[in-house]
Amino acid sequence: MTVLRRPSAAVLALALAAASLPVVRPATAATPGDLGSWGDAWGEEVAPPPPARAPAPPPAAAPVAAAQVPAAGPAGPRPAEIGGWGDAWGDQTVPAPAPRPRALPVAAPAPAPAAIAPAAGPFPRAAEIGTWSDAWGEDATQTSPAAPSRPATRSAAAEPPPRPDVAGDDGAEPQPARPAAKAKKAAPAPEGEPPVDLTADQIVHDRELGIVTAVGRVEIVQSGRTLVADNVSYNLKQDIISAAGNITLMEPTGDIVTAEYFELTGDFKDGVARQIRILLSDNSRMAAATATRVGGDRTDLDKGVYTACEPCRKRPDRRPLWEAKAERIIHNQADQSIEYRDAWIEFAGVPVMYTPYLSHPDPTVKRKSGFLVPTAGLSSNLGASLTTPYYWAIAANQDATFTPRFLFPSATTTETPGLVESNNNILQRMVLAGEHRWRGMDGEMLSEASLTSDKHTGKLRGHLDATGKFDLDRTWRAGYQIQRASDATYTSLYNFPINARRPWLTTRPYVEGFGRTNYAMAEGFAFQSLRSIDEPDQSPLVLPHAVYSHVGQPGDKGGYWTFDADTLAYARTEGTDAARMVTRTAWQRPFIGRSGDITTLTTSLRADAYKSDFTTAGAESGTSGRVVPQVAADWRMPFVRNSPTFTQTVEPLAMVAFSPNGGNPAKIPNEDSAGFDPDEINILRADRMPGLDRVEGGARGAYGLRWSGYPARGGYIAAQAAQGWRAHADSTYGPGSGFAGNLSDYVGRLDVSPNANLAFLNRFRLDKDNLELRRNETTVSAGPPLLRASLSYLMFERTDETSETFNRRHAIGASLSAAITQYWSAYGTIAYDLTDGAGPVGWTARLAYSDECFAFLTNLRKIYVHDADVLAGYELTFNVVFKTLGDVPLNVF
Repeated sequence: MTVLRRPSAAVLALALAAASLPVVRPATAATPGDLGSWGDAWGEEVAPPPPARAPAPPPAAAPVAAAQVPAAGPAGPRPAEIGGWGDAWGDQTVPAPAPRPRALPVAAPAPAPAAIAPAAGPFPRAAEIGTWSDAWGEDATQTSPAAPSRPATRSAAAEPPPRPDVAGDDGAEPQPARPAAKAKKAAPAPEGEPPVDLTADQIVHDRELGIVTAVGRVEIVQSGRTLVADNVSYNLKQDIISAAGNITLMEPTGDIVTAEYFELTGDFKDGVARQIRILLSDNSRMAAATATRVGGDRTDLDKGVYTACEPCRKRPDRRPLWEAKAERIIHNQADQSIEYRDAWIEFAGVPVMYTPYLSHPDPTVKRKSGFLVPTAGLSSNLGASLTTPYYWAIAANQDATFTPRFLFPSATTTETPGLVESNNNILQRMVLAGEHRWRGMDGEMLSEASLTSDKHTGKLRGHLDATGKFDLDRTWRAGYQIQRASDATYTSLYNFPINARRPWLTTRPYVEGFGRTNYAMAEGFAFQSLRSIDEPDQSPLVLPHAVYSHVGQPGDKGGYWTFDADTLAYARTEGTDAARMVTRTAWQRPFIGRSGDITTLTTSLRADAYKSDFTTAGAESGTSGRVVPQVAADWRMPFVRNSPTFTQTVEPLAMVAFSPNGGNPAKIPNEDSAGFDPDEINILRADRMPGLDRVEGGARGAYGLRWSGYPARGGYIAAQAAQGWRAHADSTYGPGSGFAGNLSDYVGRLDVSPNANLAFLNRFRLDKDNLELRRNETTVSAGPPLLRASLSYLMFERTDETSETFNRRHAIGASLSAAITQYWSAYGTIAYDLTDGAGPVGWTARLAYSDECFAFLTNLRKIYVHDADVLAGYELTFNVVFKTLGDVPLNVF
């Protein structure tokens, strides 16, 4: 915040002097002819004196206040005209001056010099700056003793010009009044200083008092800073600049400052202001009765108020939703911070929090090192906790956040024994967590980690989640992903969500290259299961896994060659170890028939080599290989029908492929092709297996139909159905896969979306014999964003009773979201397991409020599932956000 920054005294003095009007001596009235005499202004007699004329009778003497406040001239723009302050801070206490016609300029009375202090007078009402009368127990209006007056001096400034409608001494006819020209000067600046543009209705230079005064719609522009006021004066002798009347200062940073009175030193480094209001660049606001500028980079606001809330448009005088008040607010521009001393936060007019000290960055700062808002929590598994994060801005391209969580005595709901003393006694009472981020020209990294000691057993526990990506050159890049935890339940127990949708952690280093027609990649994998029923020693270590793919240039007839290679090796502590090398060379060409049908012919030759080491009884280890030639063709013929109200397409589909039978020897393990489930997409492929360990042989094919419709008013309807067939029914597909015989089950989908407020999607598999549902995935969503509901249903039947990995699934879930008002919203979800002996999985209810300055989110969740040391129960989260001040989350479990 730059409240009172200013140009140098030399520049401003030169600007005011260069634009000044002549000095008019006492008892001599100023005339239009005098107003352009530069000789009088600078003491040079280069222009002939004007003809003598009878002076007008002087007005009665009036006392002049000791404070250096220029006389009010023509009213300048009010703050409401340039920044909306009337709406921002409530009704103005001073009524707007009535408009009056322009007249000839009248010189202002010369003010007397005074010390650097605001003129005595009534302060603004407390309601104008945030109801300070309620906050501090003071009267709404404060008045200082009036300054002693001094005898008035006669000068040209006190003499009114002769009326233009009165005949002169020579008896000439009266002349009509003419509007005065506005004085506007662009002063030459000293070398190294930016120029100053000064605009005003009148500019007067009094050499006797050493004061240059600009009166009436004064506007000073320099270095992107604009000052607008009714009166501005500069005391050359005391080096004091003062401004009064509808003052508005617009800073280059976007801040807008208004005040009733400014008084500054000539170098603009020190000064005072009265009734100051500040609109910061991020739309937050500050106000105070008085303000002091110190050293050019610090502004002290006495009894200040701060808020990020915008004023109510219908009731501008209404109290903001929240405001921070302090005995003193210090805006340090050098440190780019705003500090509060003896501060408290009021919410809806009620004090809710007090702190002797509070600090946050000003709007010019995007990030800064320091403590973040603490987090308090309560858990039935961990007990009470307090988190105090610290943010470290290391450099422009990297930062770190340290988040220690202090744990207190455990909850009484756990059945685990109490605290066990160990060598890790300190870590038993806290969780050390942190995050580091780095981004460079050629890469980026993100790392999260935590460490603690189990509060019951003293065993060290922790996790690591890190990712990185680096460009080696224009073709190659490398990266990594590391996800590890000390045990299966650690991330759930201590609330570190990693791979929230998957019950395992993945570690993967990789390097890959991109060419115009080829791609190469080498990677490794390590997995860690997060399910307590899995055996860690059976998770494979994959190293290496390398792939290469090349696509040739199309020939004259559209045909092109492709080549793919895949090599893989994996090992386990307990289980099968194997290595493989797979290559595939293919040629493909599309044909377009005369009737518009499209046929794509593909010929390929695949060669595989395997080496396996089985540990299961009866399995045969050793080396093996296979060569699989294949010819395949797929055909489709789209039909289109147009009408003014509806457009539809019908597309018959067919696929046929031939390859030798018996392509799956017993020595080849099946790791990546287990759990095949036919659907409307893979059933129409020549290679239907999800991986490379299994191939389908013999004559086979599929047929289907695709239909879509598009109403003229918008939306769409799409449907597809298909069935696969094979001439030789072998053991390639399991008995519960839906393709155990010569014909597969019927598969398809239906997708309906007539408009943006309704969507229906269903994917199904029907038994080929009795048309019973074997798989049913349905999702329905309806309603506008104001009130939208969705329902999801999953039914997946496996008839293979020996399958433990891919067993039966039957569940339903629903959600409801509502935008209650402009600021209020609600959301709820529920999930239920429909399998035998199961029950509810969990439900969530959420209520949120968010406006331009305040937000809070409350989330209630019920968990029914037990997992080792993670207990079932309720979880309540309540987050409060005072925007621009910080996030105050409170977690209660």
